Amino acid sequence: MITKEKVKKIVEKYIEEKKVSHTRLVDDAEKITLYKNKKIAYGGREGEIADLYAYGYLAMWTQEEKYFGVYVDAHTGELLYIMTPHWYIDIED
Repeated sequence: MITKEKVKKIVEKYIEEKKVSHTRLVDDAEKITLYKNKKIAYGGREGEIADLYAYGYLAMWTQEEKYFGVYVDAHTGELLYIMTPHWYIDIED
């Protein structure tokens, strides 16, 4: 299983490279949540059972800052999807 610090680096690299609009990232790696044996809710691996990390960032959503959660496979580091206030965004390679 990869570490929370590794998840933080993977997500931050993705956000930087893809120029994802955001106001700030969650700074503390301890706020990264691990979900064990959870069903992947969305995306290309929807329905599979896996260990997942959720790491967040904040972005402006109309006139207020909202939380967006990035879900990552805890064993491979694969980026799965971003949960938005209304739905999800599939992360493609």
